Amino acid sequence: MGVNRRSFIQIAGTWFFSAAVSKPAAAISKPAAALPRPATALPAPVVAQLSSVTTQSAQTVAVRFPQGVASGDPQPDSVMLWTRAEPAVAGEIDLLLQVSGSEDFSRVIIEEKITALADNDYTVRAHISGLKPARHYYYRFLATAGGDSRVGRTMTAPEPDDSRAVNLAFASCQNYEQGYFGAWSRMISEDQQQAADQQIQFVLHLGDFIYERYRNKASKGDRFVRRLPDFPDGANNDKRVWAHSLADYRHLYKTYLNDPHLQAARARWPFVCTWDDHEFSNDGFQHFSTYGDEPLAEPQRRRDSNRAWFEYIPALVPNNTDDLRIYRDLRWGQQVQLLITDLRSYRSPPPLPNGLQEELGLPMLAAELVDILDAGRAYRNGNPPQLLPFGDGTHPNIAHTREPGTMLGAEQKQWLKYRLLESDANWKVWGNALPILPLRLDLSSLPMQGLHDSVLSDDAWSGFSGEYQELMSFLADNHIHGLVSLSGDHHAQGAGSLVRDYKAKDPHYVAVDFNVTGISSSPQFGGVLHRGLDDNPDFLQLVRTERDGKQLETWNMSLTQGVLSAMAFSTFGWEALSEWLGPNPAAPGLRYLDSNSNGYGLAQFEQEQCRVQLITVQAPLQDSSAEGLDILHSANFELKQWSNDEQPDLSGPVFEGQAPFPFA
Repeated sequence: MGVNRRSFIQIAGTWFFSAAVSKPAAAISKPAAALPRPATALPAPVVAQLSSVTTQSAQTVAVRFPQGVASGDPQPDSVMLWTRAEPAVAGEIDLLLQVSGSEDFSRVIIEEKITALADNDYTVRAHISGLKPARHYYYRFLATAGGDSRVGRTMTAPEPDDSRAVNLAFASCQNYEQGYFGAWSRMISEDQQQAADQQIQFVLHLGDFIYERYRNKASKGDRFVRRLPDFPDGANNDKRVWAHSLADYRHLYKTYLNDPHLQAARARWPFVCTWDDHEFSNDGFQHFSTYGDEPLAEPQRRRDSNRAWFEYIPALVPNNTDDLRIYRDLRWGQQVQLLITDLRSYRSPPPLPNGLQEELGLPMLAAELVDILDAGRAYRNGNPPQLLPFGDGTHPNIAHTREPGTMLGAEQKQWLKYRLLESDANWKVWGNALPILPLRLDLSSLPMQGLHDSVLSDDAWSGFSGEYQELMSFLADNHIHGLVSLSGDHHAQGAGSLVRDYKAKDPHYVAVDFNVTGISSSPQFGGVLHRGLDDNPDFLQLVRTERDGKQLETWNMSLTQGVLSAMAFSTFGWEALSEWLGPNPAAPGLRYLDSNSNGYGLAQFEQEQCRVQLITVQAPLQDSSAEGLDILHSANFELKQWSNDEQPDLSGPVFEGQAPFPFA
């Protein structure tokens, strides 16, 4: 979650296949054989590619399927199918996979024998091909010793020349301790009421599918709703317990997938997944964890987390436990090229070391400080300052000789640019685990305070402003249009246009980002609020105010309208004055923020426009019925397709239900 990142805490107060991947060529303008190919380019098997096949016979056991079934990464002629079997007595499990075009299995079109092995935690992955495009299929797993899985439904992608609309859902951040997963059941029940051509075709999961750590008690700014069962092994310090072994990570996936709401969603739709940090370690990068004062190299722990992800997430990726490459692209008809990135495995260390912000006497994380440290020796065209222009001006610039920071890494960035350049899809949809929205506070607007415009976190894209600007400039220079980022992580609903250069007096917009809140994780607002309550009463007026006995989230206003607007409203209660003082000059293009929210997003892509709904549900403090959690409001947006010489023109939000403050 963005507000709980290291920097923002300071602010506010296999059996494995190995795929050889060549280095990308330096040139972007033309296809190059050396460029890494996505998983979709792997040769498809004739009928099934089964990761757990064995010729040995299994002993006779009764079998359960406690984590249900799932499918992922659909292609026009294939899809990955998944289950986990569980024997009453340890031993191999013979299974029969059946695929049918009808839910009653009156005609089975594929039937394959497979075996679930203890070495894979009894998970089974089956890549089934020879299917027809844009079709629903049903599948199930039967144990020869007795026991059947639930029936799953999946859907293949349309052919690249298919012009039909694309309907997808996107979601992020499902913390088991902090809430129930009833948002998934609400998504299902709403979808069941839609006409067939309006129903969700697949789900894009943007990471934090599990949380690798738990507290088993409430902490400030976070909820505690249900207890996670103890780890088989685990490691701990005085603040938390976390997964430390393969058994621990498997334990998390099994626990999360026992949840009936999440299990039902995976049985209804194919999922396309990336990861964020909690699939490995909070604020982790490469194979480093960041629980202590200094990053700690944990390569074996990273291999264990990779293996568990591969076992439990049905993704069409080549598997290498040391370097599990999950960035890939998927095509969905004429409308959508889906680009899935990995923002953890190849990134640089955080630009700021622990303690530097306090040493410089900064109440919040100054955007210019992040820019200096992120750019390293490239700052100001290769003229970085020797001393940091903060505090008393005597602190050395620790980054003046180092390479510029990167979120993507050189190879993945080259792959992403090439895919954007070559794609002839109408919309390029970026599955982006971390928000790229301009989430900045214009603290320099406060008169006579000597404060600096600040970012919420150096863990998200705001900590890698150099690479952000490189990508946005690449879009503009190459006249690439139709890029929509769908992002997660920050536990808030948000929407905005992406500017080429934050510092330009006349903003030029090149893309749009929709940031989805968490399914169940504690909202951003709670974390910010407790920082203000505990550490900085003056900061509190930027976070909340009370009117007529009701709490209003002025934090939404601070980010969209600016800090002067929020302070004016907190002091005088004048909405007209607040609107006149806005919008926030430090966050050009930011249209919407609902920081006290849980929920999900829906997106529809057509030839001329896309429509996005950011749906906020009631707080998931109790388990819900099969209908799911009630919807509080939906913020609706429209985005017309734009040409090479135009800028994206995002309209909205238009609300169904009671709009959050200050949008009512």
